[in-house]
Amino acid sequence: MRKFKIVVNDFHIGKGPILKDGTVNILEDFRHGKRFVEFLKYYSSGEYADADVELIINGDFLNLLQIDYQGIHTYLVTEKMVGHFVRAIIAGHSEVFEALKTFTEAPNHEIAYIIGNHDIGLLFDEPRRILRETVGTKLRFYDTYYEFDTVRIEHGHMYEAINATDPQKFILKDPDYPEPVLNLPWASLFVVTFLGKIKKERPFVDKVKPFTGYLRWALMHDTLFALRTGVFVTISFLRMFFLARRHPLLDFHLSFARIKGTTIYPSFVKEARKILRANPHLNAVIFGHTHVLRYRQWGGGKEYFNTGTWNEVTSLDIADFGLQTLLTYGFIEVPAMNSGQRPRIRLKEWKGQWLPEIETSIMPVGK
Repeated sequence: MRKFKIVVNDFHIGKGPILKDGTVNILEDFRHGKRFVEFLKYYSSGEYADADVELIINGDFLNLLQIDYQGIHTYLVTEKMVGHFVRAIIAGHSEVFEALKTFTEAPNHEIAYIIGNHDIGLLFDEPRRILRETVGTKLRFYDTYYEFDTVRIEHGHMYEAINATDPQKFILKDPDYPEPVLNLPWASLFVVTFLGKIKKERPFVDKVKPFTGYLRWALMHDTLFALRTGVFVTISFLRMFFLARRHPLLDFHLSFARIKGTTIYPSFVKEARKILRANPHLNAVIFGHTHVLRYRQWGGGKEYFNTGTWNEVTSLDIADFGLQTLLTYGFIEVPAMNSGQRPRIRLKEWKGQWLPEIETSIMPVGK
């Protein structure tokens, strides 16, 4: 039986493009549900119907950081809250989760879910149970990384100082607080507490690369917003710093090392090479997280892949200038056991069926 593994990541699925009151959800990043449904059908039919196919979701599939609980965004995230978030996302993208269920119902088709920084809430048992009830029991979770046949796949956020969390302290307990809460790194604390307010004015603000180029452009062409946001961000960091000093359930440690290690859209090439050097049995590393497609090869056929994102990205680089939506993924052909061959990994872009129209995101005009 032929064996394949398909790697996707960074969909950032939220509560849906339209809220219950009929208004547009500015915080929704994922607008390709129909394309993904086609994608899953394709890898469940034809030559893949009788093959062994594993869908590997490499983190940030769900955007649990920007879902409100009873109208409030909070950094003290409990298991009950995450269960609520997951149910809201399922309701907002029912066609996606129905397609995932259909995928797992096919013979020899299953799903591996590696947790990222935006779906860190899946470390709790309750949201995992909800997802298994929704898409089927052939769903496995990996807290950090997934290895098979000389390949390691992990989201990548643990190699970025602002997103890293102590693996021994993913969930925190305190006698003065009634329930355990997630140990959110300070980048996630910023997203939960402050980023939504910025995105309601400029929804694209976290989707521009390189971000330093956008900052220069904003100072020249969107000056009032840039200055106002700069003041807001500075005050926000100070608030987070003093909150952390007072609250034992916050893991916000503003240090020079973390500031120095902060990079918008890191490449992770160095990190991948370190992993390969430290683990001679590995031939390939696959990351997500950066939203930027990458490939690098070293001596001995050692390889690094980054599978990009299905979200919109605005590039200010001359080489690929403009608004891009590349539905990219990793395609892995796994050799038969004892064949002596290594898995063949390729980066692909899903084109799917021709559509006469697609829904686009709405960008409000600044005041």
